[in-house]
Amino acid sequence: MSSTWWVVIEEQGGMGDTRGWGVAEATPYPDRRTADDDAYLLAKQHRPPRPSSPQSRLVLRVTDGYLVLVKGKTDLWQFRVTVGEQAGG
Repeated sequence: MSSTWWVVIEEQGGMGDTRGWGVAEATPYPDRRTADDDAYLLAKQHRPPRPSSPQSRLVLRVTDGYLVLVKGKTDLWQFRVTVGEQAGG
């Protein structure tokens, strides 16, 4: 029996002290390898809504995905790309 793997992008939203995290995208994959490959591409290419003028991007490999830091002109924003196996039905 094969498992379904998911790639989930969580990113910051809001302004100032009201910044919070939320799921921006979740996509199923038939196998872990395909999910891992796509997660890496998303970490390099996904464009979060902020900052509006990205200056640099730092991609960090973490357990089961990536933490991405995007520096704008005046602020630093981050998002996560996580790979997970669907548990249960």
